Amino acid sequence: MKKIISAQRFAATLLVSGFLASASLGVQGAVAATDPRLDLAAALQATGPHPSLDDQANVFGRLVGTWDVEYTDISKSGKATHRSGELIVGWVMDGRVIQDLWIVYPSGTRKEREVYTDLRYFDPKTRTWPATFIDPEHVSVARFTGGAVGDDRIVLDTKDLGTTLNRWSFNDIRPDSFVFRDEASSDGGKTWRLVSDDHLTRRGAKPQAQ
Repeated sequence: MKKIISAQRFAATLLVSGFLASASLGVQGAVAATDPRLDLAAALQATGPHPSLDDQANVFGRLVGTWDVEYTDISKSGKATHRSGELIVGWVMDGRVIQDLWIVYPSGTRKEREVYTDLRYFDPKTRTWPATFIDPEHVSVARFTGGAVGDDRIVLDTKDLGTTLNRWSFNDIRPDSFVFRDEASSDGGKTWRLVSDDHLTRRGAKPQAQ
């Protein structure tokens, strides 16, 4: 994941705080009814998509759940850095929004995990899925737009990651696995450089036969 520069600091803090509270609710669900600190988490939760989304609900809805992630970041020189983590995806705000939480486990000299989140919603006018990516550690935000490309791919683009055009894509989407790629272009999309190549497996999925 890359550092992103933005002025939307206050909004980022609020949104991330809400999602982290929602994630903790899964562990402390029994306490939610009596602990006011979890009121926001309880209100954010949704068990499924809003009916108005119709078939568009499946674009990101098929990713709902928890995924184990093997991250691979690739430098401009071609050096690969491998890390592990998880991705948690769920519906929020009465099922009108889908949110995910990317977690990178501590490794090397880093003692704390990294956390990032996305908020995605469907725009019926453009038939696209605008998304806001939030990096709370660096108090920064990036806005994406895009949608499904065929049956097994989702592509999102942004110009908010500096001087380059970035393309984030969910590829080879299957019930129990997919590949997430971050690509950057400095020539307006004529050529692309692979920035990260992350492989995800649904938690609890049976190992594929060799």
